[in-house]
Amino acid sequence: MKSMLAIGECMMEIIEHSPELLKRSFAGDTFNALVYAKCYASKQLDCQYFTAVGVDAISDSMLSRFEDSGINQRAVLRTPDATVGIYAISTDSQGERRFSYWRNDSAAKQMMRLLPITQLVKKLGRYDLVFFSGISLGILSDSDKHLLMDTIRELRQQGALIAFDPNYRPAMWRNKEHAIEWIISAYQQSDIVLPGIEEHQHLFGHQSPEEIVHFCDPKGEKEVVAKCAEAGTYVYVNGEMLGNCPFVPAPQQIDSTAAGDSFAGTYLASRLCANSIEAALFDACEVARCVVQHRGAMLPNDVYRQIPLEAAHLFTVDVV
Repeated sequence: MKSMLAIGECMMEIIEHSPELLKRSFAGDTFNALVYAKCYASKQLDCQYFTAVGVDAISDSMLSRFEDSGINQRAVLRTPDATVGIYAISTDSQGERRFSYWRNDSAAKQMMRLLPITQLVKKLGRYDLVFFSGISLGILSDSDKHLLMDTIRELRQQGALIAFDPNYRPAMWRNKEHAIEWIISAYQQSDIVLPGIEEHQHLFGHQSPEEIVHFCDPKGEKEVVAKCAEAGTYVYVNGEMLGNCPFVPAPQQIDSTAAGDSFAGTYLASRLCANSIEAALFDACEVARCVVQHRGAMLPNDVYRQIPLEAAHLFTVDVV
């Protein structure tokens, strides 16, 4: 089996099911990506999640969700001093999301302080691929961001490919300059990067995939997956464009939650299973296109099975 580690925060998700009823689930950007990676290649991937949770009933329910999704819990830390974060989603008539968060004291924000780095790296072990995001960094204090980047460097030195999605959320940073500093640091330590044109327009003023690729990979050493909205998605390797997927709008967009997460998880799982860039890109776009047509972060298993994937293996893990 290939091994994939995702790093970040999984939270309790609350969605209004009806005026009288709220529906509970568990989600978070890197966790969502990991679940979609496991669904895509369940028999080929050992998927683990590095985070921290509490020792309370909600944390136990979250870990049960991990187990149901086929996520290996070996890298999960537990602390009696905190519990999981919570967020609520509302969507407008165009399917765009609005979030309300209760996460300031979540266990995941403390995950870099629960073990010394040497002990943490030993606990985590070796992986074929490690995935983190701008949100993985954004939830941490600056001193803990340094500890996370130190851990990333150690895992890379042990042979892991490092994948990073900036997933820029302005509210998580002191200002634009603060975000730029850490996103650049993450790009420098990564082998596969998944930037979006909208965040690069806002942060760096980039207007084309070529500008994004030149910025992310000035030495021509990375796999850059440039997500350019209606202009399509482009994959560059060593500075050369090797894949392009035109934008095909979904018949209806109900909820854009986890569209980018499902894309990232599917693409990385496909590449880790040695599928071609073209196959990985096609399947990632198809999954994301389906995700926006349903509410919440996770597709029902029967819906996922109907996606016309090109290179996926047999699915044995339920998404719900």
